Amino acid sequence: MKYSTVIFDLDGTLLDTSEGIMVGANYTASKMGVPELTSEQQKSFIGPSPYHSFMRECGFTESKAREAVEIYRQRYKEKGLYEAKHYEFIQDLLGSLKEKEYKTAVATLKRDDLAKEILGNFELSLYFDSINGIDEMDTLSKSDIILMCLNDLQEKDLSKVVLIGDSVHDALGAEQVGIDFIAVTYGYGFKNKEEVNTTNNVFIADSVEEIIKYLNL
Repeated sequence: MKYSTVIFDLDGTLLDTSEGIMVGANYTASKMGVPELTSEQQKSFIGPSPYHSFMRECGFTESKAREAVEIYRQRYKEKGLYEAKHYEFIQDLLGSLKEKEYKTAVATLKRDDLAKEILGNFELSLYFDSINGIDEMDTLSKSDIILMCLNDLQEKDLSKVVLIGDSVHDALGAEQVGIDFIAVTYGYGFKNKEEVNTTNNVFIADSVEEIIKYLNL
C-alpha cells in the first residue's frame, strides 16, 4: 500500500451537493437584493467558503457577506442538506478502504456541523475516522482543516497521506501541507483538464471507479 491515510473533500468528491448549494446561493442573493445569479456564478459556490463566494460574486462587504452567509446556511440546514446524492461507486470505495484498514477523513470548507449532518444523513459518517469542516467565522483554510484531520488520526508520516478533491482549493491545501493529491474531474471545481494540469497531482480520476483502480482496492 502506497498510502495508509486517505482524506476526502466533500462537495463534488463524496457527494453531488450541487443542487442545494446552487439553489441556496441564488435564494440568498435574491433575499439580499442582488439580481439572479447565472448558472456559472451559482456553480462557483461549490467548494469555497460561502463567505468568500458572496464577496466575490455579489460584491458584498465583509459585514454584508456575513449576513448573506447566515441566510444561506439557515436555508441549507432546512432544505439544502437533503438536496444531494451519492456519486456512483462512492460507497464501494469507502467500504474497501475501511475493510483494508486505511485511516480515513473528510476535510471540507463546508461548516463543520453541516458537514457532519449531511454525511450522517447520507449514511457516510460510519466510513470516516475524522470529519472536520470550517469554523463559523470562516477563518480556517483548507490546509488548516487537513492538519486537524491528521492530528485526529495521529498521522505523522506525510508520505503515506493523499487528499482526494475536485478543486484548486484542495490542490493548494494538499501542497501547503506537503501531501499527495488526487484530482477528480467528475465534481464541479475543475472546469477542464487544462486547469487540473496546473496543479501538483499524482493522478487525475474521471470517475470513482478510477480512484478504486488507482488505489488497488
